[in-house]
Amino acid sequence: MGSDSENYLYPNLYNSASYISKYGIPKWSFNFGMGQNIFPFFLRDPFDIFIYIAGKDHIFYGTVYKEFFKILAGGVTFYYYLKSLSRSNYTSLIGALLYSFCGFTILGSGWQIFTFEAFNMALLLLAFEMLYTKQKWFLFPIAIFLISMSQPFNLYVYGIFLIAYVLLRHIQTNTLTIKNLTPLFLRMMGLGFIGMLFSGPFLLEIIVQMLESPRGSGNNSYANLLSQTPLFSIAPPLEIGTSVMRFFSNDIIGSGTDFKGWTNFLEAPLFYCGLPCLLLMPQIFPFLEKRIKFAFILFITIWIMPIIFPYFRRAFWLFSGDYYRAYSFFVAFFFIYYSLQALDLIIKLKKINIIILIVTIVTLLALLYYPYFDDDIVNPVISIFICVMLVVYGGLLFFISRQNSPSYLKYIFLIAIMMELVYLCSTTVNDRRAVTADELSKKADYNDYTIDALKYIDQVDHSFYRVDKTYASSPAMHYSINDGLAQGYKGTSGYSPFNQEYYIYYLQLMGISNKTVEIESRWAIGLTSRPILETENRVKYMLAKDKVNPLWYLICDSLTMIKDVKIFRNKYVLPVGFTYDHYLKESAFENLTITQKDFTTLKTCVVKDADVNKVAGLTEFQLKDTIAQFGFSIALYQQCVAAMSRDTLVVKQFDETILSGTITATADKMMYITIPYDAGWKLKVDGQPTDKIVLDGGMTGVMLKKGNHTIEMVYDLRYFKLGVGLCLIGILLYGGLWFYLKKRNTIAQAA
Repeated sequence: MGSDSENYLYPNLYNSASYISKYGIPKWSFNFGMGQNIFPFFLRDPFDIFIYIAGKDHIFYGTVYKEFFKILAGGVTFYYYLKSLSRSNYTSLIGALLYSFCGFTILGSGWQIFTFEAFNMALLLLAFEMLYTKQKWFLFPIAIFLISMSQPFNLYVYGIFLIAYVLLRHIQTNTLTIKNLTPLFLRMMGLGFIGMLFSGPFLLEIIVQMLESPRGSGNNSYANLLSQTPLFSIAPPLEIGTSVMRFFSNDIIGSGTDFKGWTNFLEAPLFYCGLPCLLLMPQIFPFLEKRIKFAFILFITIWIMPIIFPYFRRAFWLFSGDYYRAYSFFVAFFFIYYSLQALDLIIKLKKINIIILIVTIVTLLALLYYPYFDDDIVNPVISIFICVMLVVYGGLLFFISRQNSPSYLKYIFLIAIMMELVYLCSTTVNDRRAVTADELSKKADYNDYTIDALKYIDQVDHSFYRVDKTYASSPAMHYSINDGLAQGYKGTSGYSPFNQEYYIYYLQLMGISNKTVEIESRWAIGLTSRPILETENRVKYMLAKDKVNPLWYLICDSLTMIKDVKIFRNKYVLPVGFTYDHYLKESAFENLTITQKDFTTLKTCVVKDADVNKVAGLTEFQLKDTIAQFGFSIALYQQCVAAMSRDTLVVKQFDETILSGTITATADKMMYITIPYDAGWKLKVDGQPTDKIVLDGGMTGVMLKKGNHTIEMVYDLRYFKLGVGLCLIGILLYGGLWFYLKKRNTIAQAA
């Protein structure tokens, strides 16, 4: 496990860093799938800006420092949050350690996003407490800004958490009334709105990409499937067992690829927050008034229920996925919150409930050794360590709570916590396959001989072309389809949580991606197995090792072999823009077999039924003219390609955001452009803005009249300028509010 780090995070960081060094602000990149806007989420982790400054060649080492700094920053911020709650220095230090070394942070650091969310949550908590207890508002918009620019959906996720936390704080302080809540929530909404305005350039572009992706809207969604789960259907034993064991340790039922619990090492519950929390959390209840005690029990019950009944956890995520992720973190936080309050009171009042302590230890040991699983998958060394530490912590807490107990016991307790965290978290980090420094200097993985093959091609061909590979270079256990991002070439495959919608629609219409399978909208395998579609989409070069498509030997020239990488050049590849004089309705095309679809695209373009009125001048293609499967030959293939090559675009300029050239149409024709349809691409024909047409489900087309034409396509971010304007408004509101409140306070002090 950890494949996302190598197959998704690193390739995206590398591509964005390369793009920024060449072009500046990330926009459209042909290295992503068959082309996609990469501005959204390029700062999903805002700390990545330090990686971009360091450059693409320092990503591996830079990531180590970045993750260390985020964990440290999260712990320090959480320390000051606890101090704002009037916790002692000692308790605040323990809380900072437990927070920094919880499962969500340490295990999640391999995915990098989790550590930023942990820091951001600590900042949000500190910002709220400053607003709530000290009427200091300036941090709150900053916390909301960081959430908004990273992942707008988290405004909902962390918003739910914050509402629950606000209610908890008011219950705890006996101030839970509509009169008290209303002005506070209004202030939070106003300040949050300013924070959202700050993030305008990111927020708008991200929301649009999410909504326009097949996953965000359309057929490819988990919502229907996940929402059909019965309301009180109990989670399967494996999931419940995993949830319980993950409170004790991240690795008690396996690490990395050896993880034996529910789903996988990362997606399983991340509840671990230190063994002292499990012992201390029940101790808070004897210290509480009856009404507050009832509220606290109800509160923790609500957060624990989704573990038993998955429907509520999926509903928490709006049925967008079968996740734990941040939900795990919220459960862990409330365990930390309750236990630290209990520890503070135990130390101050020198009082502990012995019966609850004994019952808690016995219950925890029973839960630890309960046979949840059919196979013996529990790590015996870790389970023994946990058993010993629970007894040690219980003894230390008992003696710390005695009157006149020596102060050094507190420091022994602290040292014991540090030993636990170091041991259990080092297991999480180190008992996994890692990219080593030696590997970075070898001709392997992303630095394999693909790099040399790409350099060879680049030396002999300076035109726009795509490259397909029949192998993956990533060292991950899962097959990588983002090699184009990591190795700097334009391919046809791509993995993204939110792939470009028309790129996916094209693959779906061609039968490459199944529109009813959500995961296939994210894992887009590209055109490698479809040589005819490669020809039509400017896949000029193919790289192979052992696996070679037999048809390549007929339609390609074998150029050379660099070590273990064979380089093929497609002899029949079509230009960036070529023309059709026939059209076929999409409804008719959908009913064809995959082989028929490939053959048919050699004869006609496919238009949406609603766009037939836009293709006046073309002749409707008759399905009886479809090439018979056994009538296909290389000679016929060459003939079809020659027909499509008669009127083609002569390219003058082509880079990531500009395509320009000339074309002579011998009749009214449809020009197929090998770029996925996207509203960010603005088209001009003969200097006049012209509407584009969706061809073949998702590629770009333009209807041309007979004659000579100049073509210009320019890509720009659609909502970036509007977002900058919103950001400036947010800055003005923030500054205006600061000066207004400062002046009002000055007048009040003078009076």
